[in-house]
Amino acid sequence: MSFSAFQPFRNYFHPIGVMNRGGCRLDYNRFTMNKKIEMKLTRLVLGYIGLALLGCSSAKQIPYQAKWNAPFNYVDGLAPDQQDQQSRLAYGIINDDSFLYITLKTKDPNTIQKILSSGLKITLNPEGQRKGQFSLQFPVVMKEDRRALRNLDMDMPNSLGLSLLLDSYNKEALWKDQQGQHFINLVEPDGSIKSVISMGRNNELTEQIILPFSLINMDLAQVQDIGIVIEIDGQSSRSGISPRIGIGLGGGIGMGSGMGVGIGTGSGYGNNNSDRAIKLKLDVKLATNI
Repeated sequence: MSFSAFQPFRNYFHPIGVMNRGGCRLDYNRFTMNKKIEMKLTRLVLGYIGLALLGCSSAKQIPYQAKWNAPFNYVDGLAPDQQDQQSRLAYGIINDDSFLYITLKTKDPNTIQKILSSGLKITLNPEGQRKGQFSLQFPVVMKEDRRALRNLDMDMPNSLGLSLLLDSYNKEALWKDQQGQHFINLVEPDGSIKSVISMGRNNELTEQIILPFSLINMDLAQVQDIGIVIEIDGQSSRSGISPRIGIGLGGGIGMGSGMGVGIGTGSGYGNNNSDRAIKLKLDVKLATNI
């Protein structure tokens, strides 16, 4: 067999090329560079997929068994018995024949900042009813104030600014039902929804909600299952509403006092998880008095 018979194979192993057939030569250095770029792109795509899966992991349905409101004293607060590991948001739910009681607590600085600057939304989906009909937005933060809030300075928990901020939040909430969205007064004792947010001396943020079953057309004697979705926007969220009470962009609380206060996060809030939204989907089995 002549040497020329091996020429096509020899061209594949050209000393300065990877392939040299039909006049096409791929330079070895360029080939190596392209492979490196391809590998980096592959790792980048896999990284984004991993982050997406991590962000969605908290959105899985979580079974939860509520407790009967006895012998609990809800005035003193119910100690949450479950916690989301990513956001470190603890939650507890009790009920009686007429009311649903929800307690949320966290010491996580990122989660606290998200709640104070973006608010918190709870959607209630009683079994057998269309999903998304009922929701409570509390606290309610003015859209135009969110950017200012993220840059302000907060000295927790003994801050006058924080105290005024929470006082303003505790005045009203945004309720959505079959008639649409409307504000509810949290100050007047009208037997409707009650919600309060507070900061303890141990830097723990607490939010408590009392909601009558009658507002969500739910009869505990007939239905004991309800889906509860807890959502907190990431700090880069641009969505928002404009309630009647809010924080002034100049650093003053919009309560007529004219006082300028410093409210903010400090350096402790800057990490990779600070911008991730929180979404907990609870499949709640309500307690019965038997």
